[in-house]
Amino acid sequence: MRKEDYSINTIKKLDESIIKQWKELWEKAENANIYNSYEWFLACVETFTIKEYEVYVCYKDGKLIAVLPLQPYKCFGVKVYGTFCRERLVDTPFLMKNYEKETFKYFFENVFKRHNIYLQKLDDKATKILHELFPHLFIVLISVNPFIDLTGDPISAMLKSMVNRITKIMKKNTDVLRYEIYNTNLQKYFKALLALQEKSSKKTRSMDIFEDKKTKDYYSALIKYCNKFVRINILYYNDLPIVYEFGFLYKNMYVGDQISYHNDYKQLSPGKIMIFRLIEHLKNKNKQVTTLDQGGGISDYKQQFTQKYRLFYNVYYSNNIFVLFWWKSINKIRRVKQVLFPKKFTRDHEFLFKTL
Repeated sequence: MRKEDYSINTIKKLDESIIKQWKELWEKAENANIYNSYEWFLACVETFTIKEYEVYVCYKDGKLIAVLPLQPYKCFGVKVYGTFCRERLVDTPFLMKNYEKETFKYFFENVFKRHNIYLQKLDDKATKILHELFPHLFIVLISVNPFIDLTGDPISAMLKSMVNRITKIMKKNTDVLRYEIYNTNLQKYFKALLALQEKSSKKTRSMDIFEDKKTKDYYSALIKYCNKFVRINILYYNDLPIVYEFGFLYKNMYVGDQISYHNDYKQLSPGKIMIFRLIEHLKNKNKQVTTLDQGGGISDYKQQFTQKYRLFYNVYYSNNIFVLFWWKSINKIRRVKQVLFPKKFTRDHEFLFKTL
């Protein structure tokens, strides 16, 4: 690698030129997803009033090839520069044209020079490259995302008893069930989503995330800035919304973000019908989509649809051995807790907080 081919800058205020380059890079980058798009960055900045940040940009032969926005906060009491909107992140937070080792080496050597660094939700491929190049990093498995492979026959991989039951319910209720997917006029359907949430099973179990104003503001900002990615799916029963699904569509990926159903219609298994209808729609109308990511958590529910999953990792860097020791100690406690007190109906305890 000739280092003169590469350059890296740290930007604390974005201008129109950088924004344009970021958007252009996203269109051709190997790992493009909503969480490393400029639009998602903007939604986070507005929702959480992020005033201090650093955006690392890397150039090769004068062309932008990598972008990583970081913001300051504390990780287990230690000041770090970490990935944006950590509670909302689902996929790799940096954007890179392609996963060349020489680019990884140059880019992250420079990122690691200045601060304690906390990178969250890195995909398996990126993590393995970083682990090979920087073996001193502390790396922890943090999320297992079951996914449905849409390239063949996704139904054949599902639990047969579940498929038979849902097929019968859909056939019996053909005349009264109607599925719609919306990508325009999203504010209108977001209001319908919120109204449905008031009568949902999650509301009755005190699991309504939209009770938090910041969460509601975040999803409103997604609709405002990330509308090209956002999809709102609604299943109607005689024109009454009985289940919604809020997700993101980009490149060859659909990522499910939120789903909830009307508590009075739970006997219809509306959540499962929604997944069946969404798969059918993606197969017929969005044939470029190969993967339906169900989000973090390897629950029994999700495993009825698939046995495949994607792994994501958190990466910790510090040149202070005491900071690393502290982080490793905290993680060990979290891992022990997972093993001793596993949650019911999930396999998360088999994976979470294991280290590379």
